[in-house]
Amino acid sequence: MADRVQLARLRITPSGGAFPLPVHTVVLTKQGQQYRVETIEQHGRARKTWRIEVPATEAVEKLQGLKLATVPAFPISPLVCDGEYVELTINGEFSALTLGWWTIAPEGAQTLSDFAEWLRALGLPSQDDNDE
Repeated sequence: MADRVQLARLRITPSGGAFPLPVHTVVLTKQGQQYRVETIEQHGRARKTWRIEVPATEAVEKLQGLKLATVPAFPISPLVCDGEYVELTINGEFSALTLGWWTIAPEGAQTLSDFAEWLRALGLPSQDDNDE
């Protein structure tokens, strides 16, 4: 059996509110030719985990887009006073790239922002999706 490799990790930390909000970590992994998204919801001491399979063609297409991405060495994010802190880590061969932002991705990081939104949509389906 092939080793499981972590390709990307998205951590979403909400801010504000009078009570602690859950922190979500969405991880894209590959084992052999299979891709999977694992979501961990941490709410205080409580932890919930779920996994979904991702079609290999879709995962490869999204990862290929990242290979072509460029990000400024000194990214500038819009000033946001509230929302959530998003941190995306992409694991390459013997390297890793981590970019974090508050709510709105920095200029020049649209490809990484799009990838983060794709991971979020897979790992955290909206409430509307759960109602169907």
